Amino acid sequence: MTAASLAGHGGPDGAQAPRFMEVNGARLACVEQGQGTPVVFLHGAASDHRMWDRHLAIVGERHRAIAYSQRYFGTGAWGSSWPPFGVQTHADDLVAFLRGLGAGPAHVVAWSYAGHAVLTAALTHPELIRSAFIHEPGVPSYVTDPAELSALRDDLNAMFGPVFGAVERGELQEAVRLLLDGSGQREGYFAAQPAERQTVNLDNARTMPLLLSQPQPPAITCADLASLKVPVTIAHGELSRPTFGVVSRAAARCIPGQHLVVPGATHMWPEEDAGAFCAAVLRFIEAV
Repeated sequence: MTAASLAGHGGPDGAQAPRFMEVNGARLACVEQGQGTPVVFLHGAASDHRMWDRHLAIVGERHRAIAYSQRYFGTGAWGSSWPPFGVQTHADDLVAFLRGLGAGPAHVVAWSYAGHAVLTAALTHPELIRSAFIHEPGVPSYVTDPAELSALRDDLNAMFGPVFGAVERGELQEAVRLLLDGSGQREGYFAAQPAERQTVNLDNARTMPLLLSQPQPPAITCADLASLKVPVTIAHGELSRPTFGVVSRAAARCIPGQHLVVPGATHMWPEEDAGAFCAAVLRFIEAV
């Protein structure tokens, strides 16, 4: 299926079965709902387009809401000639995906790992991005405060040390469980999730070794963020652990404009409260 043939397949009755878009030599699974200005959703680690089904149903009532599984994520086969898993690859794919839509600049919504890919694309191709709403970006290249860097290092070691250990042992499903428990900030968080969410995460367990060994992401600085030519809102949970909170607060300080602190929330806010997350996204889009 070509890039152009994705357009127009959404509808008012809900997200359709996945279709595919050719993006830089990969066939990426996509779903969409609604009509009008495109709003493109990018998932975080150990996930794929399915995590956004509830969000597409809400945002698709007002806009053309689209989600796709980024390269290496989802259940499709991997290409032997693909570029390495990493932020730069996913940023390049986002640029190609937005061009392929042929619908003008899009609003982009990202969570966690995908946030740095969106910022990278916004810096290099601002003409393709109408706005960006990012919940807790995941790469700390713009964190410079010594106290924050110390807190971040300590918390990264606490959260990801066990994840690295599980991957080294080849226990990829256990690595996913530890990642979700760490993100949800309590032991047993993953086990308490609905079965369909667990399925999405476990289907993406094979990406864990790639996630933890990827090439160095683009080194975006605070000055780079301050120079962004598109409206950006950084959202973060009031209760998010330093792994996510430190990075989010640093990004918000660097980027001009209003940002969002979500009372009582953690990193998992987009999945825990899809309605409130979408309401925040829609308010931001309407303000833009």
